Amino acid sequence: MEFNKEKQEVAYWMRRLYEQNLTSCSGGNVSMRTEDGHILITPSQIDKARIEAKDICVISPVWKNLTPDLKPSMETSLHMAVYQSNSNIKAIIHAHPPKASAWACSENSLMNNLTGEARYILGKIAKAKYEIMGSVKLASEAAKHTENHNVVLLANHGALCAGENLFQAFDRMEVLEHLAEMSMYVKIIKKKQVLSAALLKDIDNL
Repeated sequence: MEFNKEKQEVAYWMRRLYEQNLTSCSGGNVSMRTEDGHILITPSQIDKARIEAKDICVISPVWKNLTPDLKPSMETSLHMAVYQSNSNIKAIIHAHPPKASAWACSENSLMNNLTGEARYILGKIAKAKYEIMGSVKLASEAAKHTENHNVVLLANHGALCAGENLFQAFDRMEVLEHLAEMSMYVKIIKKKQVLSAALLKDIDNL
């Protein structure tokens, strides 16, 4: 199986991630899980701004690289662990959005209680402790949070957003970055007004 349409989607969302300044040309990775359990993921050491369908790696359900001429992302184990953590997850975007990453490098928590839209799209935001990039420890640490969260800040690293499809995962990454920026502005303005616990509960139950 060649998965041409799926490869085009993965490449498209990776390019868009770069175009929206949500990662660098060499950073970030995008993947999706097919109905039969194959994983399509962006490769390592390639300009993400120019990535095409032919560059996308295919991993079998038993973790065999079916595109041996391509080197899968160094964070492949991270993606695999997240897929194993939650069967509802079909797409993952990991990136280094500047403002969200600033919160990931802070001791402060990025609270999602400012707007109903951000709360509805992102839900509660988890924060995984720091582990070395590409490591099994990072994969395990992030995966345990995606059992119950769709958005995870990776301490001193970046962010991971999961979804039922690539659009949803990307939307969450973009909204996360907007929330991070908004939260910074609110700190400057001061006297912030947040949504009540009751309203947050209502939004979470939508």
